[in-house]
Amino acid sequence: MTDLEDRLRRNLTALAELAQPDNIRGPQPIGSLLPARRAGQSHGARRWLASIGAAVTVAAVALVAMLIGTGHHSSVTTYPTAPAGAPAPGMPRFYVVLEQNPSGARYATTAEVHDSATGAMLTKVRIQTLYSAGGASNGAGISAAADDRTYLITETGGSGPDHWLARFYLLRVAADGRSATVKKLPISWPPALAPAQGAAISPDGSRIAITVQGCGKGACHYSGVRVITIATGAVRTWTTRTPGAPFGSAWAGDDRVAFEWQSGSKTPPPAQRTANRLLTVTGQGGDLLAGPIVATPTPVPTGAMPVALVTPDGSRVITTSVTSKPDGPGHATVTGKVIELDARTGRLLRVLATTTVTASTSENSQNSVSSLEQDCNVLSLAPRGLNVLVSCFSFGRVGTSGFTPLPGSPPAWDGSGYAW
Repeated sequence: MTDLEDRLRRNLTALAELAQPDNIRGPQPIGSLLPARRAGQSHGARRWLASIGAAVTVAAVALVAMLIGTGHHSSVTTYPTAPAGAPAPGMPRFYVVLEQNPSGARYATTAEVHDSATGAMLTKVRIQTLYSAGGASNGAGISAAADDRTYLITETGGSGPDHWLARFYLLRVAADGRSATVKKLPISWPPALAPAQGAAISPDGSRIAITVQGCGKGACHYSGVRVITIATGAVRTWTTRTPGAPFGSAWAGDDRVAFEWQSGSKTPPPAQRTANRLLTVTGQGGDLLAGPIVATPTPVPTGAMPVALVTPDGSRVITTSVTSKPDGPGHATVTGKVIELDARTGRLLRVLATTTVTASTSENSQNSVSSLEQDCNVLSLAPRGLNVLVSCFSFGRVGTSGFTPLPGSPPAWDGSGYAW
């Protein structure tokens, strides 16, 4: 595929994302496309449809301009800016914030359901906190199915190497988001199996993928991705005895799981010891490292690796990059970007959002350059369109109109999570 063809494909994809299947229902009378007007409702629904049309027009103009200006050099394109008030195509109705905060001598775990458009909290439910050996768990994580109603909450803990614990809860949100129920899943966990960071529910809500290590007698002997069928508890495992460990499982479509592999080998330089991999999980199990390596973001200057999420079709990686530049005595400008990479080549395709803050060059400051360099990450990728929850110096969502701040604080790495 030529560079022109590749750029055309990307821009047509962006254009297509402005017209989701839910909004296209074949030839119908114009009136049937409008939602029924409730008492006191204005003509906002008609303006909403007009805004979508305007957004498509903007995308088409951007595409034409790109084609006219095409040369022999690759370039970075951005998504068109949506008109004010236009809904983000494919944006989930809700996102859920999972928090674990001190409550007296113990910890309280709470899941809060928020409206994705406004950030308003609609309801919240209490989750039983996992305790082991007299202390709280290692933290709680959350992921979402594609139906915008089903969420998986995971808590891990234990004192190891033979007393590891993992609990799984299903959170189901009502259609209006005003209520939710929690159910603990009857999934048994082998005591010698250490759950690594990250568990994720499949888009269809039927399976769980979690990265693990088989440990015992003071050492870990293998690493793997464990896929659990929720209805039956059946388990399939992809493993390797290669030195290293997997982290951060996330589904990329219904049949593949993406994860971060940290090599245990000291031969390559540190920047090459971490790679994102894509594993097909349709069989009964197999080799963890059989799948391809996909684009891996560049570590920040402190060496931390930004989170990377693979799109459902496996073609793109959404991640972040951070740079800093001294701009005066004791100060520096830190710039964080949410970016889109070609999954196969790692080539930069788009800068989706950019934010800049002033930081202190003193390492003793809470607003130091090094701390901010690690404070820009993607959190959750929606199943359709370009919709990403991010924490990049502040919490919010990135869509076709760039970054929109949402209520809430940037998540802590232990005991909080965001998903849609």
